Amino acid sequence: MSYCAELVTFTLTSDVDEYVRLRKAAITEVKAAHPKLLAVPFCGRRADGTWADLWIYETQEAADAANGDVENLPEFLKMFAVLDGVEIEVIDFPESAVSPIA
Repeated sequence: MSYCAELVTFTLTSDVDEYVRLRKAAITEVKAAHPKLLAVPFCGRRADGTWADLWIYETQEAADAANGDVENLPEFLKMFAVLDGVEIEVIDFPESAVSPIA
């Protein structure tokens, strides 16, 4: 089995605190609607001011289903509204590549 990760890069059109608040609500909403969202372990600002956010799904199909349902996810849409220049890199990785933390 392999997992699907989406590495999302963007810039913000809001302040950081607002983005973080919107992101938390969006993650909760997406996870409730799409339980195959496994983790959203980090987001952070790069030295050049762009941001990176990582969303991990059980499968590519699960990621596609969540992305296809965006019009039914108002909290996600609120978060997305404060992003600019969004780029998504899809990364497929085998389950054996996961390194659990003890």
